Amino acid sequence: MSNPLQRWKDEWHQQHGQERFLRVRWLLNPNETPLENVELVEYQGLVAEIRASPTSGADVLPAILIPALVNAHTHLEFSMLTEAICPALPFQDWITSLIQWRRARDPEAESSIRKGLAESRRYGVTSLGEITTTHAVSPLEVPEGSTVVSFREILGLQQEQISELLQKASDHLNHTTPTGPRGSVETGLSPHAPYSVHPNLYEALIELAVSRNAPVAMHLAETTDEIELLQDGKGAFVEFLQGRGLWNADVFPGGRLIRDFLEPLAQVPRALAIHGNYFSSRDIQFLARHTNIATVYCPRTHAFFRHTPHPLPQLLEVGASVVLGTDSRASNPDLSVWKELQLVAAQFPDLSIPQLLALVTTNAADAMGLPVKRHQILAELPCHAVILNADSEAGDLRSLVCHSSTQPVFTILGDVAE
Repeated sequence: MSNPLQRWKDEWHQQHGQERFLRVRWLLNPNETPLENVELVEYQGLVAEIRASPTSGADVLPAILIPALVNAHTHLEFSMLTEAICPALPFQDWITSLIQWRRARDPEAESSIRKGLAESRRYGVTSLGEITTTHAVSPLEVPEGSTVVSFREILGLQQEQISELLQKASDHLNHTTPTGPRGSVETGLSPHAPYSVHPNLYEALIELAVSRNAPVAMHLAETTDEIELLQDGKGAFVEFLQGRGLWNADVFPGGRLIRDFLEPLAQVPRALAIHGNYFSSRDIQFLARHTNIATVYCPRTHAFFRHTPHPLPQLLEVGASVVLGTDSRASNPDLSVWKELQLVAAQFPDLSIPQLLALVTTNAADAMGLPVKRHQILAELPCHAVILNADSEAGDLRSLVCHSSTQPVFTILGDVAE
């Protein structure tokens, strides 16, 4: 952390209750022209004014100001991991190791969730999509000013399981989580993946989500093995499911497509198609017509599993909704969605910085049905922002954004800087 930033923070706290000023090198808003050498005026937690800085040089902080961030997809229960689970391939072996790790450390799950929430806040994230298994997030654990959308994960390939699993899903949606003294929790559903959910269960979960106006998240088109299982009823997932005593040949007769799962998702108010690494051109055209379904691209997890290039540019070109997520520490070194943006900025230089910023702010919030204004820096709105260190020698804005030293150092929520 640079000394000017620390001095600013100390002075900011000392001036609590007064009109305060923040002069930064850049101010970035999603899908808007970047502003250079900007002064933000804050009073009692609100942005009073945004204007050109009257001074330059030492009075302007070596910082970039961006809105508070959104991580659309993570599994907080794995936040205790200090390194990714290896080997990454074959994918089915990785899943087996993941399950074994979870079972061995189930008593630590609540602590892991708290650790993941705290880490997310340090990286400037105030809204996130969490896949919930056995331990739900409590609003008492959520940092002040943050919102977690808790998607209850549902898995089951046997017809006789459906009634019980539907009850679990309904109980999750029925569990009202009043806003605590700190943060809040919203609820949704997560049919896990095409290889782990019976078609009748999937249909019933979608009907439940529609009836309750609940968002849905599902892992889709994550691997080529998944595509092979659906299309041919063969491949690595057959052996994997057989080995776990879960194989149901009636569920995988072949002749099925990812579209068979996307079409039901189009019925719900908000849906997250997680990963989408192997969406076909027809899938992409379908998503362009149904922007209530957002593809969640997890760049560093994508790289960890050595997938072919993600169809992000094709999705954006046709107007489909795309947002970013971190997935979990089981496949990622940390939970910084800002670092995901930096990787995408390096991978796809034709995408503008304001366009990329929307993928981790307003677009991501909207994809989960959360207020987008909490992720914009505009006059008369609450001052929810992240200060990025920007004291590198990088000249242009893109180089500065992509520089490894440009990282979140403070989060401003209302009149508090953490």
